[in-house]
Amino acid sequence: MNKRPYGDRPDTHDRYKKHKPDHRGRQHGDRAMNSHGDRERPSDRQSGSRQYSYEDAVSLLPARTWKLSEIPAYTPFTVSSAGLPPLPEVKGETFQTAPFKHKSTVTYNRSAVVGDVTYERLEFIGDAQLEHIASRLIYERYSHLTAGQQSQLRELLVKNETLSEYAKAYGFEERVEVGDLERQRMQADAKNRGNKGFNKILGDSFEAYVAAVILSDDEHGFAIAEKWLTTLWAPKLLEAAARDRMYDPSIALLHTKNDADPKSVYNPTAKADLQKLILSGPGVALSYEPYQASIELKGDLLGQNRHFIAVYLTGYGYERKLLGKGEGKNKVEAGNWAAVEAMHGENKGIVDECAQQLEERREKKRAEREAAEKSAP
Repeated sequence: MNKRPYGDRPDTHDRYKKHKPDHRGRQHGDRAMNSHGDRERPSDRQSGSRQYSYEDAVSLLPARTWKLSEIPAYTPFTVSSAGLPPLPEVKGETFQTAPFKHKSTVTYNRSAVVGDVTYERLEFIGDAQLEHIASRLIYERYSHLTAGQQSQLRELLVKNETLSEYAKAYGFEERVEVGDLERQRMQADAKNRGNKGFNKILGDSFEAYVAAVILSDDEHGFAIAEKWLTTLWAPKLLEAAARDRMYDPSIALLHTKNDADPKSVYNPTAKADLQKLILSGPGVALSYEPYQASIELKGDLLGQNRHFIAVYLTGYGYERKLLGKGEGKNKVEAGNWAAVEAMHGENKGIVDECAQQLEERREKKRAEREAAEKSAP
């Protein structure tokens, strides 16, 4: 097993790092460098567009909040500070070649002997193992998210666009063997579909390679694959968390201690907190309404929606006064962001004024009640 750090190998992923731009048009090796040539810290970048080195990303993942079954502690796989994590080696000639032999290059016997190693069978088990490892990672590190949010994160990690991106980074394009007829069909489709056919093959090949890593080493294969994929996925997870401002209780506590901008921290009880601050009875109301139609997102967020909710105040001399706006994956999340904006944004003064009036009313009632109790016979 290769234990060298992933900047020492002059192999395919180094060639990709030096010569091939990523999907944003940048050189792969430039992802974690700032204008001075130094490796960027996550804080150097604007929220929502952060990019992390793999080493930084692994260290910045949320701490485990749930403990799953143990995997053998020893894994002959190292993480260092430059470029992609090294591609784990596969034991055995059959497992080494099968992930790259597309089914169009051989005559498959659909009733082949049980135990035969084929591209299709490796892809089958690799698909399941990728979902398994992604689920373990998200369940351990992001257990505070809802099941729906966890599913969306997992889809981001295991969908074909992500896997084909990694396959290209490791130079799988040069290693995958495709039959002549299949290649002709892909060339024809590329004119209309942006080469989606070959990208699908690359994603399948990556799944097959994951299976080969696991199956070719009974003792350490799964642990090696899990550590490798965790490193590979870490930047994408952190970018998604920053972009969507995912709620994390430990992060929220940290921000509070550091006096960070409270508008940047998601509060799942914000609507209830705002209600306690200013709702005093008849004539006072908070209403949460869409301020624009929801939209379906694209790219890495394909299949997700974005909702837009505003909160309005009626009472204290105001009539439908806009207090704040928020965006979220659902109406509840968007409403909580609107309440966060109301309590900590431009209209914070209005909320504070209303809260003070409410407290004065309550204090007056307490004083009147105490005076009545004292004057009672």
